[in-house]
Amino acid sequence: MVGICIVGAGVGGGIHARALQDVGEAHLVAVVDTDKDRGRQFAEKWSSDHYYPDLEQTLGDKHVDVVHLCAPPFMHREQAARCAQAGKHVLIEKPLARTIAEANAIISACEAGGVKLGAIFQHRFMPLPRKVKTALEEGRLGKLYLGDAYVKWYRGDEYYKGGGWRATRDLEGGGTLINQTIHSIDLLQWLMGPVADVTGRTATVGHQIETEDVGLALLGFRNGAHGVIEGSTATYPGFPERIEIHGKNGSVVLNEGKNQLEWHLRGEEPSIEGAAAEDGYARDLSAVSAEEHAAQFRDFYAAIREGRRPAIDGAEGRKALEIIEAVYRSSELGQKVTLPIG
Repeated sequence: MVGICIVGAGVGGGIHARALQDVGEAHLVAVVDTDKDRGRQFAEKWSSDHYYPDLEQTLGDKHVDVVHLCAPPFMHREQAARCAQAGKHVLIEKPLARTIAEANAIISACEAGGVKLGAIFQHRFMPLPRKVKTALEEGRLGKLYLGDAYVKWYRGDEYYKGGGWRATRDLEGGGTLINQTIHSIDLLQWLMGPVADVTGRTATVGHQIETEDVGLALLGFRNGAHGVIEGSTATYPGFPERIEIHGKNGSVVLNEGKNQLEWHLRGEEPSIEGAAAEDGYARDLSAVSAEEHAAQFRDFYAAIREGRRPAIDGAEGRKALEIIEAVYRSSELGQKVTLPIG
């Protein structure tokens, strides 16, 4: 059994706890949260062996093998470094960090500590995105021309008031791009390949927050294709996210928010896979499924046992963050930003 500690008894920690119930080889040993009432209630609800008010206590627990960091982004760098120094493997909920510089520091700390580092991007473990990945690897769409991601969600003012860290530059590192749109950005670059350059624009239109509730980007991919990112939490009432990929031999539309996949290939009848679903967490964060988290957990724990890299390690986890940081830089500078950005 792999001994697990969850740091952060909020919404993200709850998703991790739900997912652990479906992972037979893992056991929730400890929960860490500075809010003692919330932490104890969380530990009791999810049958954790222990509740600790600070990270140092769990690092001294010999039964903890992996620490899941589900605290706000501004805590990730320090927490990951402390875990690595204590010999604990680290699995970090998105975003890996607030900036590329912080992500690099986390990667270096885990390498120095000889521990595994994983970054949560559970959408890569969903069946339909994997089908698209296979189709692209087989060349079914031919030469790729366009790759676009659209995440037009809605969050009310009460969402941003919760916790005091959301959509703040110092604590979260950004707004809708780094929080909500990041999953689709990760999928887009995973499917299309590396991004070469970014021209971005951000705006705050529907909320009184420090950072963007609208984020836009024009992308140039290294394979010569082009693309678009549209991310927002100001598009009432919230719409299902989707990714569109277009190539010489046709198009595929990944309607993630509706759990559907549309194929439009030359010489074939158009087809749709998957059953239409509700709008999900386009409007309601509590609708997030834990199934794909569980799949990523299994891969990470297997990587520890087998001495291999997890499917989504620190290097993979920083890719979407790099694109987002490029959007922010481009928006501030008013010019195209070339990747890598360091």
